Amino acid sequence: MIVRYQHPLSAFRQFDREFERLVRHGFGRGATRLSLRADVYTEGTDAVITVAVPGISSDDIAVTLEGRRLSITAERPERETAEGDRYLVRGFATGTFRREFTVPEGTDAEQISAEVAEGILTVRIADAVKPAPEARRIPIKGAGPAIEGEAEDKDE
Repeated sequence: MIVRYQHPLSAFRQFDREFERLVRHGFGRGATRLSLRADVYTEGTDAVITVAVPGISSDDIAVTLEGRRLSITAERPERETAEGDRYLVRGFATGTFRREFTVPEGTDAEQISAEVAEGILTVRIADAVKPAPEARRIPIKGAGPAIEGEAEDKDE
């Protein structure tokens, strides 16, 4: 028998990939352009979200918690150009980027920390991963097997 371990947050990653694929298929590649790319994983009992925010200042990033919804918003302003300057190739999208995540029930803002370094925003949610409950066998009450007939004595 093969037993496979499935990480508790793997369903979120799969859902995220499928959602992005459906949006690209339904609305074209540009539809997901203003969505932040992210990884979600665990380190011990902490949940960690890393988000790519290249070229975006920490002053232009906001992390907010409202109920169970953690929102990350980043803004990349359009570069100012001098008169006569023009883009030959434009690879960086400008505008407001947003990504939302659902956090475990009971998470409060004091559990969440965020820092940005080298174009990566790291959001850590302390003690977000609870251990899986251990399976326990429950005893079943009831009478033992019923005996339909008694053994006859062969000496009689």
